[in-house]
This record gives sequence, structure tokens and C-alpha cells, in this order.
Amino acid sequence: MDVKGVAFLARQLQAEQTFGRERWLAFLAEQAKRDPVFAQPVMPVTRIPADAFLRLNDAMTQQFYAGDAQAYWKYGLKSAEYALRQGQLRSLFTPGDYRRFALFTPGIWKGYFTAGDLSAQIIGPQVELRITGVPQPHIYFELSVMGFASGGLTYLSGKEIPHEVLKGFSRGDAEVVYRFTLPA
Repeated sequence: MDVKGVAFLARQLQAEQTFGRERWLAFLAEQAKRDPVFAQPVMPVTRIPADAFLRLNDAMTQQFYAGDAQAYWKYGLKSAEYALRQGQLRSLFTPGDYRRFALFTPGIWKGYFTAGDLSAQIIGPQVELRITGVPQPHIYFELSVMGFASGGLTYLSGKEIPHEVLKGFSRGDAEVVYRFTLPA
């Protein structure tokens, strides 16, 4: 499984804005000693081995967030906010498009990862998002992706969107299932 460079670039932008460019570059130089893929420029289409990408995110979470696993959720929230306000999704969605965004999330998965699957199903006032087939189950895939979904739904609806965790890698499950309750 590979992670596309666009995911790395989102994390880099977030870290630079939050902690400063110099601190990010020092951190990245340390990571490049372990994973040389980070010694080279990363482009949006660069394929990064999932192992290296997960080590980078784990190290970033440890160094910048004292190991708090909820940082992965924040990565997703911030990525959604950026993508919808000024990034690649800005021209695709307008306020109120939260149902369409929910159904679009499988395409976002494919834009970031080369394996696994994300499906979306609207059932009445709820949308159920399911991640399956991930060869390397890791909390990053669960929390950052569901955080992205939550952030996008909240941004486009203008309301906080409640969710329920039905299954998750964080619970030792082989798949991830979250149910979000959409506004009427």
C-alpha cells in the first residue's frame, strides 16, 4: 500500500502553519534518516510506502502532540477545512452540499491511498462510512479519514455533526464503520 504525496503535503502545510517552517524542516530531516523517501521532494503524485508514511505520522504525533492519538482526528479536520476553503475541493462543493460530500468521500480515499476501500451509504438522516481492505490497519487511517469526513460535513452544513463509532482499528476491529447524523 502506498500513500499519495498529497496526504504528505497536507500534513506538511499543517505542521508549518502550526509550528513554523524551521521546526518542520528539522523534524523532516530526522525522519529522512530513517526513511529516505522524505529526503527527496514530495509531489502530489509521489507514492510513499505506507510504512514510512505511518512512521512519519506517529513521530509527528509523538513530537508535536505528546503522543495524543486524537491528533490524528485533528489532522483530518484541518485537512478538510483546507481542502474545502482553499484547496482542491473548494470548487466542487458549496455550503449545503454536505450530503453530496458524504457520497463523494470514497473518491477522496482513492485520491490519497492505493489500497483499501471507503464506502458511503446514506440511510435516512444518517450516513455510514466504512473503511475495508486496508492491508495495514492503523489508527491514522481511521481517525484522520473520519476526522476529514466530520470536518467536511461540519463545514458544509454549518453545524456540528454528531457521530457514532460502530467499528474501528482503534478498537481492534478489522474494519472501520462510523455513522454520522446529518441535519434535516
